[in-house]
Amino acid sequence: MKLALLPLGVGLELTALLLQLPMLSWLAAAVFLLYFLLHFSRLNRYPQWLGIITLAVLIAAALNARTDASLWPKLAASAAYYTSFLAALGLMQLLAKRLPQLSELHKALLSGSKVVLYPRYVLTAGSIGSILNFGMMNLLCGTLTTHLKRYPLTDDQRRDGLRSVMVTTLRGFALVPLLAPTSVTIAIISREMPELSWSAMLPYGIVAAVMMILVGWRRETRGLLALRDNIGDSTRAEGMISLLLGSLLGLLAIGAMASVSALTASQSAMVLVPVGVISYLLWRDRSPKRALEEVAENMGSMHNEMFIFGCAALLGGALGAIAPLEEIAAWLAAEPKYNLLLAVASLFSTITLAVMGVAPIVSLSLIAGLLAQLAVLGVPIMTPAVGLMCGFSLAMICSPFGPSTLILSRYSGETPFRVAFGWNGRFVMSVMPLLLLLLFGTYWLHS
Repeated sequence: MKLALLPLGVGLELTALLLQLPMLSWLAAAVFLLYFLLHFSRLNRYPQWLGIITLAVLIAAALNARTDASLWPKLAASAAYYTSFLAALGLMQLLAKRLPQLSELHKALLSGSKVVLYPRYVLTAGSIGSILNFGMMNLLCGTLTTHLKRYPLTDDQRRDGLRSVMVTTLRGFALVPLLAPTSVTIAIISREMPELSWSAMLPYGIVAAVMMILVGWRRETRGLLALRDNIGDSTRAEGMISLLLGSLLGLLAIGAMASVSALTASQSAMVLVPVGVISYLLWRDRSPKRALEEVAENMGSMHNEMFIFGCAALLGGALGAIAPLEEIAAWLAAEPKYNLLLAVASLFSTITLAVMGVAPIVSLSLIAGLLAQLAVLGVPIMTPAVGLMCGFSLAMICSPFGPSTLILSRYSGETPFRVAFGWNGRFVMSVMPLLLLLLFGTYWLHS
């Protein structure tokens, strides 16, 4: 029964989104709090420490004279939203286990010319991730493990194949903050600074995305080709037309809900993915009890990632409330040269803090709040905003504590540190100089 608390909390938050009732979000936050209090000892060591740090920051915020009573409902709603965000979209894993067309997806992606093998995989992952976010990681990783079981691969071949596809998938997911209007990066930046719309930032995101694709293209193509050769399956992938049509219908449904309601595209996906998955389970198994058990077990398998996301929302909101952002902004606005330095600092600090264990969304919230204060003072903020966007993208790759890394670690059996540093360390170091050139170019255009 304890596992049922997670679906209950997610259901309350999704209902709150649909009905625009903040009180249900607060109730959802209370349900999540109860679950994690009951299961705190079962969390991994990092989420446990993050929870203790979050509690200390919340106590400090409560004792700080800068905070007022309106902060706490906002924090509760944010924690419920981000916790549910991950859980709702992660239900795509249940479809990955059942739909045969999804198991053919990797066969289709591994076919064709070797020249387009890597960028096609990366862009496919990015396209799916722009709608499903972390649900894409569960979807592609879940279908990959199922796909590879069909072939008589050695342990080394299977492990190397998993690594090549998973790291390529993660690189594709890192493009979402750069390109997708549904990304949490664009959502926070545009909310804090309305003048920085998605369309205004897209050209810089495209340049950064091309740089990242070019850096990873040659090295990862070899691994994907080796996997394709080891599999040795030249048959045609079946069901791709129906999968494409189903995907288009899903995207149309998400777009339609976003256009006729107050929900964004990401929020519409949060609602429609669970509705679609649960409807499919009920139609397939004709057992509400079994469907609830599967949903609860799936969410329970992600409770570390859900807890991290919820704590990140609380930390970002609490630190933003007690930090003297107005005074810092006034100091930075005094010298135009600080604009470029802030952009470089946004890039490096987001990545560095992510490596140290600070969730990127915390850095994103704090720096976005600072940029909003600079915008009020009339300082051009496009350059630091681009630095923040690029920093968040790379932080998703190289943080051993981020949800995407933890998902890959769970599927591959590797440690999160191995995934973050062993799989992606050289890539991050290679792409950083190119992103610095992008920041210098942006500063030159807007100075």
